Amino acid sequence: ACRRTKLMFVRLLSLFILIMLAASAASWLMAQPGNLSIEWLGWQMEMPSSLAVTLVVVFALILVFFDRLQRALRSMPGWLGGRWRERRDTAGHRALTLGLMAVSAGEPVEARKQAARARRLLNAPQLTGLLSAQAAHLAGDHAAARRYFTALTDDQDTAFLGQIGLMRLAVDAKDSPAALMAARKALDLKPQSALAATQLLQLHADQQNWTAALDVIAIVIKDRKKQTGTVPELLVRQHIALYYLDGLAALETEEDTARATGQFLAALRNDPAFLPAIFALTDLYLKNDSKRKAIKLLETSFALVPHAGIADWLLALWDDNDGNSIARLIKLIPKKPEPLQQAAYHIVSDMAASKGLDGEAKRLRALHDASMAAFGWQCGVCKSRHDSWHSHCPACGQFAGLKWQQPEKVTPLLGD
Repeated sequence: ACRRTKLMFVRLLSLFILIMLAASAASWLMAQPGNLSIEWLGWQMEMPSSLAVTLVVVFALILVFFDRLQRALRSMPGWLGGRWRERRDTAGHRALTLGLMAVSAGEPVEARKQAARARRLLNAPQLTGLLSAQAAHLAGDHAAARRYFTALTDDQDTAFLGQIGLMRLAVDAKDSPAALMAARKALDLKPQSALAATQLLQLHADQQNWTAALDVIAIVIKDRKKQTGTVPELLVRQHIALYYLDGLAALETEEDTARATGQFLAALRNDPAFLPAIFALTDLYLKNDSKRKAIKLLETSFALVPHAGIADWLLALWDDNDGNSIARLIKLIPKKPEPLQQAAYHIVSDMAASKGLDGEAKRLRALHDASMAAFGWQCGVCKSRHDSWHSHCPACGQFAGLKWQQPEKVTPLLGD
């Protein structure tokens, strides 16, 4: 406002100075002596030269006025059209804004109404097409949404959004091949897209394509680290599970023991207490006549995650008498945390009792807090409990949802 006031003052001052100069020039001309005589076709006209100059100036000003007037009249249709287009664009952008707000609020009727209005008023097919697709998707009109999203894929600027929309439609329709194709195309357009990579991760995991899932989970993890500085626990578990499952696939389908060993080790580097990888790598070591490596792995693992299966394997591999084997197991019992220590006491006491070492079993049971819940496989999403690990939770289908832990709440133990 201050700048506008200053500009107006400058214009008024300039006009005043111009008027003063014109008045001074007119006064000077009037004071000058001399006459102007004109003869034409027998007519003679005489006037003071100052008046003649004044008439010439007035005539010039009239010419300038009429020139400006005809220019204004010629430009009037364009100006009126521009104002009309401006009002139309304003109304179109308002409809676009209201449509996006309706989509965010989950109101399909209003979203489709505003999408149709924006499409009619605006010459912006990318924006109006995206709004129309979202509105149709929200309203459950998948055929229309698919038509709009497909149209978006024809434009280089909106192709990624079109593929993401087609991917979501296919996921809603449980059409995994179509969803996989659209997600791949979206990732080809934007190779670092966490949105496309997250969906591909789930699709590849559902199809047990572990190698491809490993490729895309790296993109998701990188994005989460960049956005929040941390990686969610479930995503970490999925990464570990993929290393293990890819190792199993290499072993079962290709008999590639080198790759399998590398993948099992990668899983254990991320989580040294991941029991499926511990057992798989131990079995692989034994098949390759690496008994010493197997024993070392099991001893390290028992101290991290006491488990009856690890204890059974150690007793079989140590080739020692029962008393010495139990004593060696006792040395491996972790000092903390207490829940793992209590689990180890329970395991070793049962082992001692099964070997007829009743005195040692009694002593160990005295150290064991029987009120503490036993460890088991529990889904972090639906909280169901299971007696063995699965790539997908048998109850809710969550990939890598099972975790070896004490139960968080009372849930039924589901047989697998």
